Order: sequence, then C-alpha cells, then structure tokens
Amino acid sequence: MLQLARCSAVAAAFALTTSVALAQTTAPAAAPAADAPAMSATMPPRAPTYPTPPKPDFSSMRFLLGTWKCVSHSERRGNVTSSSTVTYTMAPDGYFIVGKTVSPKVAYAAVGFKSTDWITYDGLAKRWIDVTIGTYGAYGYSTSVGWQFGHLVWNADSFLPDGDITSTTGTMLTKVSDTKFTTASAFTSSAGLLNRVTGSCTKQ
Repeated sequence: MLQLARCSAVAAAFALTTSVALAQTTAPAAAPAADAPAMSATMPPRAPTYPTPPKPDFSSMRFLLGTWKCVSHSERRGNVTSSSTVTYTMAPDGYFIVGKTVSPKVAYAAVGFKSTDWITYDGLAKRWIDVTIGTYGAYGYSTSVGWQFGHLVWNADSFLPDGDITSTTGTMLTKVSDTKFTTASAFTSSAGLLNRVTGSCTKQ
C-alpha cells in the first residue's frame, strides 16, 4: 500500500512537470518593447540614374568649321615647304569637332599623310582634348587650357622620342581672324639643335 502511494505521488509530480513544460512552450512570444529599435532594410540602395552629359561650348572653336589650305615650314628643310588641306565639321552628336587633314607626299617623305582629329572639351578636367588618328599607325593625344589673349597652345601629351627628334614644345595656334590662323612649334634633334616649325592656314 505504501509502495502504491509512492507511485501515485511520482505520477502526479510527473504530470505537473509536463503540464508546466507544455505551458511554457506554447505560450505566445512577448511583444517587443515600445522603444525597441526597428529592423533595418536588407535591400541595397537604389543605383543613381545619370543624366545626359551637357554638350561642350564650342563657341570659341566654331570659326574653325570649314575647309582650310595650310602651308608649313621647318627650319631644317631649307626653303622646302609642305602643304595640307584641313576640313573641320561638327560631329552629328554635337560632342566633337572633327578635323580631317590630307597632306600630299613631299620630297623628304616616302608617302603622303592623312589624319583625323577629334576635338572636345572635358568639363571635369577643364581642358580641351584633341585625339588624333592617322595613316600608318599614327596617333596622338594633346590637351589645352584654351584661348588666352588670342592664342591656344596644344601640349603634345603623348609625345615619345622618334627618329632623331628627342623633344618637342607645344603647338601654339594664333587666331588672326575668322579666316586665318597661324601655328608655331619647335623640336630638338638628337644633335641638340632646336628647330622651329611655322605654319599658316587660310579658310577657303
């Protein structure tokens, strides 16, 4: 009889323990405190939408548009001059002035030469850019801060020593009028001599 009572007591205790456990597991979660921080969004920030870049202000360069006949002379060539025809047009998208140059063969060169210049203005760098591509693998990259007192200097940023030419100055363009401009530059030869090159262009 004592053993049966002990068994009943154990069973009752087990039942009570189980009831408490079930009550704890099924109880609803407590609501967060009113001052608890809100959960942050997990989505990445929205990518920006970039506007169409503004077109360069070509007002100072617009006089170039058209066809020009140019003659240039290098001091080390004596009385020999070279000629070229340059035609400037506005690119259809309005972001470049395109200059096409045709230079016939001269006595001191095996072939003639053709090139295309793409001229634009970099508003971030605040400078003019001239990218040139020519026949026989020729290329060039020049920059300028723009017109100052009627002059514009193109700096030959891509220049590398070639043949007997070891260094070069920039090319200064001087606007004489809306129908004429001149050019002036110089280079140093491997012999250490400074050679000046001058040119003149007239609109046709």
